[in-house]
Amino acid sequence: MFIWSAIAHFIALTSPGPDTVIVIRQVSLYGRIEGYKASIGIGIGIFIHCLLAVNGLSLIVLSNDLYKLIISIIGSIYIFYLGISMLLNNEPTSTSVKKVVENKNSILIGLITNIFNVKAFLFFVSLFTILIDSINNIFFYIFPIYFAVTSALWFSFLSYIMTISSNKNFNIYSNKIISSFMALILCLIGLLIFVRSIYDYF
Repeated sequence: MFIWSAIAHFIALTSPGPDTVIVIRQVSLYGRIEGYKASIGIGIGIFIHCLLAVNGLSLIVLSNDLYKLIISIIGSIYIFYLGISMLLNNEPTSTSVKKVVENKNSILIGLITNIFNVKAFLFFVSLFTILIDSINNIFFYIFPIYFAVTSALWFSFLSYIMTISSNKNFNIYSNKIISSFMALILCLIGLLIFVRSIYDYF
C-alpha cells in the first residue's frame, strides 16, 4: 500500500500548483539557491501536514467549514500578494519594493504557501487514511520524513532544471518575460482559490 501511496504522492508533486509556482517565483527573482531554500520550506510544510494527518488533526480542521474557509482565504491572499510583489519586482523603477522583496525568506515563503494549501490538507488526510493501519513504531516517523524529503528533492530538481541553461532566453532567472508570466499565474491562482473557497462556503 505504501508503494501506491508513494506513486500517488509523486504524481501530485509533478502536477502544477501553488508550490510549483512559488518555487518558480523564487528562482526567477533570485536564482537557483533561493529555489532550493523554498523547496526546503515546502518539505517542512509537507512534514507538518503528514504529522497532522497521522494524528487526525487535519481531519478535525477540514470537517469545520469555517476553519477551511479561513485557511483558504489566508492562503489565497498570501499567494496573490506574492504574485503582485513579483510583478512589481520586475519593474526597473520599483527599487524600494525590490529591496523589501529581497529581504523575504524563501524557506518561510515555501513553508507558508504549503501550510495554507487546503489541497495539501485533503491529499495527506486521504493518503494517511489508507496508510494508518500500517503506521506503527518507527514508521510513524519514517512516512512523514519520506514524503517531506522527496517533495523537497523534487522541487530542488525543478530549481536546478530551470537554471541549467547558459542561454538567457531559456534560463528563467534571466528571462523577465517568463518571470512576469509566472507572476500573473500566481495572482490568478490566488484569485481562483479565493473565489472557490467563498463559493464552496456559501
